[in-house]
Amino acid sequence: MFAGLLLLVGAGTVRAQSLALNELRAQARQEQIDSSRVLLLCKISDQYWALSTDSAAAYAERALALAQRIKYRHGEGEALNRLGAALRESNLARALELFQLSLRLAESIHDRPLQAQNLRSIGIIYVYLRDRKQGLSYYFQALRIGQALHDEQRIVLELSNIGLAYDVFNQLDSAQYFQQQAFQLAQRLHAPTNYILYGLGNVARKQGDITQARTYYRRSIRESAALRHLRSSNFAYVGLATLYQNIGKSDSSIYYAGLGCQAAQANGFLRGVLNASTLLTQEFKASGSADSALKYQSLMLTMKDTLFGQEKVMRLQNINYQERQHKAQVGAERSRMQARYRTYGMLAGLVGLLLIIGLLIRNYRQQQQANATLQASLADLKAAQFQLVQREKMAFLGELTAGVAHELQNPLGFVKQFAAVSTELIDEINGAQQLARDGKLEREILDGLKQNMLSISQHGQRATAIIKGMLEHARTGSGQREPTSLNHLAEESWQMAYQSVQHEHPAFTATLTTHFDPDLPLIHVIAQDLSRVLLNLCTNALYAVRQRQLTTGAAYQPEVRISTRLLSGSVELTVSDNGVGIPEDVKAKIFHPFFTTKPVGEGTGLGLSLSHDIVSTGHGGTLTVASKEGEGTTFIITLPPSAITG
Repeated sequence: MFAGLLLLVGAGTVRAQSLALNELRAQARQEQIDSSRVLLLCKISDQYWALSTDSAAAYAERALALAQRIKYRHGEGEALNRLGAALRESNLARALELFQLSLRLAESIHDRPLQAQNLRSIGIIYVYLRDRKQGLSYYFQALRIGQALHDEQRIVLELSNIGLAYDVFNQLDSAQYFQQQAFQLAQRLHAPTNYILYGLGNVARKQGDITQARTYYRRSIRESAALRHLRSSNFAYVGLATLYQNIGKSDSSIYYAGLGCQAAQANGFLRGVLNASTLLTQEFKASGSADSALKYQSLMLTMKDTLFGQEKVMRLQNINYQERQHKAQVGAERSRMQARYRTYGMLAGLVGLLLIIGLLIRNYRQQQQANATLQASLADLKAAQFQLVQREKMAFLGELTAGVAHELQNPLGFVKQFAAVSTELIDEINGAQQLARDGKLEREILDGLKQNMLSISQHGQRATAIIKGMLEHARTGSGQREPTSLNHLAEESWQMAYQSVQHEHPAFTATLTTHFDPDLPLIHVIAQDLSRVLLNLCTNALYAVRQRQLTTGAAYQPEVRISTRLLSGSVELTVSDNGVGIPEDVKAKIFHPFFTTKPVGEGTGLGLSLSHDIVSTGHGGTLTVASKEGEGTTFIITLPPSAITG
């Protein structure tokens, strides 16, 4: 899925690596000239970038602090770029901000090589985000600067990056052309080709040339190992694993994907970990290794959450907005300067003065229109990113639920089957066999065994119903509204939540008090969606009363109350508890996405947010909360008249 994001050569790439890290660190200890020391620290950061991003970031920060202290502008720009490269995996938004700062500094001091380096770095981020137009635009700007400077080493990097970008967007002819150009020039310069070989291997694999692709990947692996370049090792290993997956060699695919995952984890290369763990999850699922599949799926979801979480997406969109706002401010300042010069030239006459006033009014209106456009753009971006993150989270949860449900269904089928067979055998024994010895006692024992078998069968049927519900939650697309008994749905949701909590905490008990309106008509809702809401509210209520029980002791009796009633033109359902309650400062954020008060590992912060969305957006109703800390909480669902009339 994410193999196309295996990118790219950036700032801090291995440029011949003629000096070992020990030698560079020794030079840094001896160097007396501060400006030279800044550049030396940047070189050390370059070397570590391929080995450990944390170490690369530490040396870049040292270089930046020294450059700012001595006011060394060129060194400050180099250090900002290195720091952005080191942080690109863990904080994409911050990396983009650093690259933009470095680019503006380079433009202010007319440092063309540093401009090219930052253009390439910004291009990498836009290709990460699948923005083809922006990414290639920055790459070609960097290439033009390299050609103008006649810097052939830089040209190799830019050509290879362009080739890898075209590979991401599956334009294989263009990808092959630029990679071959880069390879020929690199060979003439005796420069490293580990990234280029990986790119050529990708093209050959996608074109179906298995032998050629395998050769390129293995050459890239050997060269990466010789350069001690963990990041490009990850690319080549995962490329080779993907090749073996395509031709059905699962063992080889798992082996090389595992090596790629290890290399990426050692380097701190989160995207490399994501790509390798995604492939390993697919292979272990296909082979039926549930434990290994779940392990790597958990790792994959963690990487996705880190790289594409809502807060980071919002931050990144904000930085894009700030950059456009900065450009707009620069343009406005330029317009003001031009208007001022025109004013000086036309002070001699009234006609000139009137013309200046007209120009100023026009510029003011244009600026107002530009500001309005930027505000509208920001609102659109926020809405788009919110929908994107919600879809991603639901897709991940749905995939995990479906996998667990399918894994449980087979053994439950066997439980039901053998329970039924056992019951039939016992019927035959009781009906046909003449019992010897104490027949009455033996018959009582057999009757008890039969009752046990019936219980097994009943519980198997219950588990099947639960699995059916899980599979329904995992389906994509919107469900159909159908007449539903709200009382029955609430009762069923409570039983599922209570059984789940008791399974995890067998000693825990709670009292359920129901006040169901017997005259409540069937309501037209999406049953599986509303069931998800009720299950979440009941689970939260049980969690709250159990937390209070842990701190209060035996004198406290946990209780959950569920009620339904028909109002004038609407339906109301309440779920109340006498648990720990919700503080006032928390209550205002309770429906925010990803906000949770539970400890790490016990909650994702999505339950109440999704429940609110299902009730309000999916059914046109409202979900509100009333609570008093230390006394309890009540959630109130109100459904509109359309739910009654259908």
